[in-house]
Amino acid sequence: MAMPAARVQLNEQSGGRFLLGMGISHAPIVSAIRGHIYEKPVTTMRTYVEAMAHAQYSSPRPSDSTLTVVAALGPKMLALARDVADGAHPYNTTVAQTAEARAVLGRNKRLCVEQKVLLETNAARAREIARAYLRPYLRLSNYVNSWRRAGFDDSDFRRQCVESTRRHTGRVGR
Repeated sequence: MAMPAARVQLNEQSGGRFLLGMGISHAPIVSAIRGHIYEKPVTTMRTYVEAMAHAQYSSPRPSDSTLTVVAALGPKMLALARDVADGAHPYNTTVAQTAEARAVLGRNKRLCVEQKVLLETNAARAREIARAYLRPYLRLSNYVNSWRRAGFDDSDFRRQCVESTRRHTGRVGR
């Protein structure tokens, strides 16, 4: 009940400029930090969106619509976003994945993508900066699986971990 009510109220207060983005988060955050059970992402999101659609709302409905996008990295979540929301928000994806997301969503859905761009002319320095930034995401299977679908493999992830260990400890670890 709180989420759809907040969406309507924030949209009204912003003059129709509010866009709600929803995601299922990540297993380590859901389980270890929040103490909840992390379940199948697509099923969890579908159940939540359906519950929102049927939630009681007793205030007057505004005349303008409220928009929602779903955090989506993979094809199943993108299809769900297409079917139950106004679009998708793929985060930390490649240009090719953005094209794939557009193909799944179709032309009439919002694609609120976030890609990383690094303005650095020295290739070695650019890789060092990018790897440092991406390091925390290597612990989150949703991102690793997304990057695997984009063509990255274990050697890309191992190199990142080895370089990180060497820089912080002076030696190569597991």
